[in-house]
Amino acid sequence: MASPTTSLRSAGWVSLCSLGQLALQFIFQVFLAKHFGASWEMDAYVASIAIPSVASAVLVGSLGYAFVPLFSQRLAEDRESAWRLAGSMATLLVVFSGAIAAGSFLFAEPLVALLCPGFAAERFDLAAGLLRIQSWLVVTNGLIAFLQSVYHCHRRFLLPAVASPLGIALTLSGAIVFRNSGMPAVAWSVLAGSAATAALTLPLFARNARLGFRLGAEVKQCLLLMLPLVCGAVYFRLDPLVDRYLTSMLPVGSVSHLGYAWRIATALLTITVGGLSVVAFPNFASHWTAGRHEEFRGEVAAAMRCVTAILAPIAFALLFFSKPLIGDLLERGEFTAVDTASVAWLLVLYLGMIVGAGVAEITAKVFYSLSDTRTPTWLGVGAFTVGLVLKITLTSRFGVSTVVAATSLYVALNAAAAVVLVVRRLGPGTFAGVGGTLRRSVLASLAAVLAAWPVVRVEMPFSSLAGAGCGAVVYFLVMRIQRDEFAYRMADYLVSFLRRENTSGGLSGEPAGRAAAMNPAADGVAARKKDDSSSGKKNGSPG
Repeated sequence: MASPTTSLRSAGWVSLCSLGQLALQFIFQVFLAKHFGASWEMDAYVASIAIPSVASAVLVGSLGYAFVPLFSQRLAEDRESAWRLAGSMATLLVVFSGAIAAGSFLFAEPLVALLCPGFAAERFDLAAGLLRIQSWLVVTNGLIAFLQSVYHCHRRFLLPAVASPLGIALTLSGAIVFRNSGMPAVAWSVLAGSAATAALTLPLFARNARLGFRLGAEVKQCLLLMLPLVCGAVYFRLDPLVDRYLTSMLPVGSVSHLGYAWRIATALLTITVGGLSVVAFPNFASHWTAGRHEEFRGEVAAAMRCVTAILAPIAFALLFFSKPLIGDLLERGEFTAVDTASVAWLLVLYLGMIVGAGVAEITAKVFYSLSDTRTPTWLGVGAFTVGLVLKITLTSRFGVSTVVAATSLYVALNAAAAVVLVVRRLGPGTFAGVGGTLRRSVLASLAAVLAAWPVVRVEMPFSSLAGAGCGAVVYFLVMRIQRDEFAYRMADYLVSFLRRENTSGGLSGEPAGRAAAMNPAADGVAARKKDDSSSGKKNGSPG
């Protein structure tokens, strides 16, 4: 049986692959910026991809969060019933995603007219054509997320982590080779990359399960858990469509600026919190379903401390250096200095969303591990309603900035409410040590900003990236000086990785005990030293 503790080694592999994925995504954004800038063509592309993205999020989010805890439990009890469940839910996913894709293909013009009423004829026709191509992303993206969750439940993280950057590499290659064919070639390349990623993650499912629907007890339970998620997601997942609707009536380029800022913000979340979240969810579910409630709380606390140590420096970096960062990455060809200033400002406004989404990523998985799908759904509905009212009433007056600021506000409110409810459900010890980690991380982030500032101001290519590297080193050193647990863990992990030693432990495993011993006053860490040391004897698997 795989280790029930979150493996730092596994999270490291996932984050390393996510780093490659992030690099390729940035190169793809550089390609789009150079050749299309913030033009009407780019507006059409950003608008057209919103519909399949939202549909995928509704289906996959609802299915995955209900499916993973049940599938993990069945794997431990009866593998045959687990794979029957997987086959039935995969069949439902293919049927419903295929129906949505076909509907989007057939009714592309009415959907674009409804989504983007401010588009003139040229933008409208291109957006409708691109939607016909990208409508099938509903199927491929849905399969990717589902098949990856199957691997994650088996504690096999490497293959799905590698598949994503390979798919993006195919997308980038196709876009570059067929760049003279315009934006339709980009859309076809995106679809091909998504299909390739799905194919690469198919083997485990294909070896153990088959498509086919059987309404057994497991399927009924999964559908009941999905019901509130689907009902809520149909409403609060509409946020990107609302944004496109409102920005389509603003000047040309507004949709593009929003799209660039959003993709950079979400890419940062993927490389930072994404790896941790992927590894944490099946382990949360495994702890809770096995009745290891103390270990569950310890794992949640460790994950939240890790998120805090990751998000604080990102927030400071974007607050002080977003403009030079965007300039170095995107400002070339059709992407002008005016576009740089606009996207950089929107990225700063997205800080609330980045921090809130990072925290909510962990708290939501806590609720899903408890088989509670109603609480996060109601939180999402309530928070999105606040954001929706603000966007509708203020966007026409203050422009695209209102859309971003309202998104940040409601995501942050959702995260804050989720933290309060988790504490009420599981007790204040669930987030033990987070306050201390935040204090140390803020001090280290300030030191990193001071160290990076003179480097960024030097007149040389990619000075912002050089400054980021300098700031990262200073951040790590200052965290180490403050005897922060994650500074010691990361050092231990890097040493073991370089020496090719299999010495990694869980997020709440042996390295945490070592860090606690070095810092016995570190906000409750030492209190769990005994439990952490015992759980640290087990090793995770990178996949």
